[in-house]
Amino acid sequence: MGLLCVSAARASAAPPSGLFRVTIAGTAQATWDHTAAPSDTGDNCKSSLRSEGMRTVRFRSTRPTLVRFVGGRILQVAVRGLAGTVTLSGPNTLNRICSGVETHVSQPCANTTRTFTNGHASLGGSDPGTISIDSAQVSLRRADCPLEPVDVVRAPLGPVPGAVKVSLASLSRPRVARVTLRAMASRHKMYAAPEAGKLTHQSVWTLTFARVQP
Repeated sequence: MGLLCVSAARASAAPPSGLFRVTIAGTAQATWDHTAAPSDTGDNCKSSLRSEGMRTVRFRSTRPTLVRFVGGRILQVAVRGLAGTVTLSGPNTLNRICSGVETHVSQPCANTTRTFTNGHASLGGSDPGTISIDSAQVSLRRADCPLEPVDVVRAPLGPVPGAVKVSLASLSRPRVARVTLRAMASRHKMYAAPEAGKLTHQSVWTLTFARVQP
């Protein structure tokens, strides 16, 4: 009898396992004022392009993805079918220096909206109660008016948040049908010579886990 009681107590204290369907929704915003390194145009002049932009991305899952928790740890899973819109505004400016004379020619850009349906992210976790967004990518053509900085192109859905904590108690209670987690990330960069300017890049992610009842 003593052995049976000890075994039951250990089982009840074990980290929870369960099956859920996860959906993702989020926003990412980048604002920048970036001047590229000057280049020699071959006519005793040097030119550079200044880009000032604001880029807003809104994205969401088009379908839920099945995920499993074992011992309170989420098993690695790819969440595909992220769809969204990218709105972009701002001007370019062409800078030229010839024989010490500097000129600036403004190149206005029309406000644009792009759409995508091929986004994907990877969720995983090395410890119970911890969820990480390991990667997030979208195949999207780079805009040139205003010219998007390389840092923005490399992180199309914004900077990836760090690890998110989830309550083990919520995972273990069958009556908790839905668990929603919110994560934020931000990045600030000052461009060093021969470039110039600054970039602010922020993102907010919402992960919703709906329990699959046995």
